[in-house]
Amino acid sequence: MGMLYRLCIWLSVGIVLGFLGGGVKWAAKKNYTEKQLKAAQKLRRRAAFGLKYLTLLLLVLGFVWCVYFLILGIAAPEQAEYANNMSELIVAVLTVISIIFAFFEFLSRSSDEK
Repeated sequence: MGMLYRLCIWLSVGIVLGFLGGGVKWAAKKNYTEKQLKAAQKLRRRAAFGLKYLTLLLLVLGFVWCVYFLILGIAAPEQAEYANNMSELIVAVLTVISIIFAFFEFLSRSSDEK
């Protein structure tokens, strides 16, 4: 189990570094001028992209750790209750994050239609 735990740690670190690297690359690539967008539209679009990026990061990390706790519960039956509680906690947090993201997208799309 220790090896699987370390694997999940390093997968998490790799995913976070990859997302950060991709975000830096994206930010350095595109510069919006005032002629292209108004300041408010620019801020909203960047915030929407950042929120999508963060949501995807958290969902992927949540998936990795839920798989870890699933395997922990199977491999060590005495840890099954702990693994179940931790995976339920992860899913609950990810549900709240997904609801916040969906609400933000709803507001963003409804303001685009006006």
